[in-house]
Amino acid sequence: MALSQPLAFYGIHSMTAYDITTRKYLGTAKVLGSAELTSESELVPLMGGSSKYAWKVERGVITAELSLTFREYPPFLFQTLLGKSITENAAETGGSVTTITNAKGTSIVASTGLASVSIKSGSETDVKFSYFVVEAASSTTVNVYAATDVDFGNGTNKTFENDLLKITSTALTITSSTAVDIPGFGLQLTGGAGTIGMTTGDTATFSSRPINSKSTDVIIGSSSEVFTDFGLILSSQKQGDGEITLIDCFRVAGAGLPINFGENAFSEASVTMSLYRDVARDGVYQIKTVKATNS
Repeated sequence: MALSQPLAFYGIHSMTAYDITTRKYLGTAKVLGSAELTSESELVPLMGGSSKYAWKVERGVITAELSLTFREYPPFLFQTLLGKSITENAAETGGSVTTITNAKGTSIVASTGLASVSIKSGSETDVKFSYFVVEAASSTTVNVYAATDVDFGNGTNKTFENDLLKITSTALTITSSTAVDIPGFGLQLTGGAGTIGMTTGDTATFSSRPINSKSTDVIIGSSSEVFTDFGLILSSQKQGDGEITLIDCFRVAGAGLPINFGENAFSEASVTMSLYRDVARDGVYQIKTVKATNS
């Protein structure tokens, strides 16, 4: 009988995470750079006497780790590795703006300051993606600043007015119960119902999103974080002869998800996770291979 074809693993196709209890899938990642599953054992030698060599060697603790390189950030990674579910928002056909809140002092968002910030009807296409700061320039006027100009080309093209990132060429006058435009940004500030009287130097913040097909939000590092262990299935690339390998890791613990921005490059996250024993399934991971004949 001739020798069999060698068992060989080739490429990486996907990583699918699942809930340990229900076995329902949490999601999949297909833009992966690599996946390396290691099982390393400590070797314990018996030494003694004048021998420079061990009398006997036993195998000690075996650690199982999985190192994955992600080139995408599917939502389930935020829950499993950062402890917080990501919020996925529906499409916003008119854009959106958050509630304005006081930062320094209490006079900006007040009955004698600003009542709200809103999107100006008919100017939805001018709304840009950024954080903003409103600062009282006097008791009745404000200047507005933006954190970034990355989306300033959306709709009406805008530029910063100075190095302090001001976006209003002149201070905006706030009038009781009246809206004033933030020119070119599709936004307007509405004065409070009382006699306007803000404290110079006080600030407030808000953010806006342009018209979009989807958006996400997540706060990392909050007191409500809960890290969840999970199972995962690795799939190799399908080889030319129809051979595929699946590795089912029964219980996986991980924490931390690097996010990096490089010049003209996609973010890449290298994460190492630990595998541990599943008592009910009596194992740590399972390897399955198949050589399909109908490929």
